[in-house]
Amino acid sequence: MKKHMVSYIIIAFSWTWTCWIGAFLLSRQQNHDLDTEVIVFDLFRYFSLEEGLLSQLLFAAGVYGPLLGFLFNRGKFKRWSPDRSMARYVWMIVVIPVVITIPALLLSLFFTAGASPVPGFVQASGLISLYFIANFLTSGTEEFGWRGILYPYFREKGVSFWEAAWKGGLIWAVWHYPLLFVLYAEAGLIVLLPSLAGFTVSIIAMNYITNFIFEKTVSIPLVMVLHALNNTGSFAVLLFFPGTPFLFVSSLSAWVIVAVLEKKYRLE
Repeated sequence: MKKHMVSYIIIAFSWTWTCWIGAFLLSRQQNHDLDTEVIVFDLFRYFSLEEGLLSQLLFAAGVYGPLLGFLFNRGKFKRWSPDRSMARYVWMIVVIPVVITIPALLLSLFFTAGASPVPGFVQASGLISLYFIANFLTSGTEEFGWRGILYPYFREKGVSFWEAAWKGGLIWAVWHYPLLFVLYAEAGLIVLLPSLAGFTVSIIAMNYITNFIFEKTVSIPLVMVLHALNNTGSFAVLLFFPGTPFLFVSSLSAWVIVAVLEKKYRLE
């Protein structure tokens, strides 16, 4: 198992970091602004442009590092649908992202001045649904690696649930660091370093939550849904309130969820 774990980490990190850093450098060379918010369905519009296509494709491909690590190491695919023993936890997959998102949404509603016009119900529903599907097919596939290989590795070593949460969360966060560098490097270290720290703390909380759901359901597809819904919640807040300063509140909400789960279930 240790050999598979090392191989997984090498593949997941090398693929993702090469793609993301390569996309950033290539976009700089071509004097092209790398669109980090683009979803997979938006890539088609780049095929009609002379520049930017390769860097955007590289950037989009970067997210599949954990999935490739899973496939190359013959990770065990978990069941698609819940059985009776795990059905009672499925509701959490929807409720938890909603609870995490609501405080940031309400604060943005009450305190964000000059918000852009709110999109209509049909338009907003379409955009949010499309983003969820795209995120399920991209970021959601990370779960094959994090829950299909990393979490079982820690548990088979006999580490506690908490230790698996913070160690796995730290690895998961560091895997994202090139992305944060792309997002905040131009703002300088005064923005980049706090962003890295805050993101790491947030990811550890989400790793605990996702590990919990996986422990109870043993279903990679279900945690893929959780992952995609959580990201979609942030997208929804930004859709209605672009530039809101309250998105960080979602990280605090995630830790509240951790505290509730820890008190009620307290996994060893």
